[in-house]
Amino acid sequence: MAKQKKMKNQPWRNDWVCVISYNGETRKCFAENERHMLIRMPEAAHRKWGIWCNMNTDSQVPVGDNYWKGYSICVRTGGKLHWELYYRGNKIKDAARLLGQVGGQNGVGKKKVRGDSNYYRMLQLKGALKRRKKKKRAKGKAE
Repeated sequence: MAKQKKMKNQPWRNDWVCVISYNGETRKCFAENERHMLIRMPEAAHRKWGIWCNMNTDSQVPVGDNYWKGYSICVRTGGKLHWELYYRGNKIKDAARLLGQVGGQNGVGKKKVRGDSNYYRMLQLKGALKRRKKKKRAKGKAE
């Protein structure tokens, strides 16, 4: 099967991610949408642990924007299978937003480490004094 490429202005093929936990082990599965996840999650659990269960959306609890937690009961063993479902389409936008906030703080408040205009004037004067001394030394050696 050929790897599918994202076309301009189209969503990613598998925007939904489910992280399944059972007996201290985890597994991820991906799906195109929420309905598709209802099929993919039980298949992933069966492939990893050999158990059958349904994705119980009644136990689904919203944790944040596009992020839910829930559990399912295994058919034969009766064990609890915990899962976290999230929409990863927004994660890239959130990361870009956070980077934009960090970059926009230059020279404001405590972020401004070097100081005010006096600091830069003093740097300029020190540089000028250093250049004068260097020039005098060069003249003294040339003579």
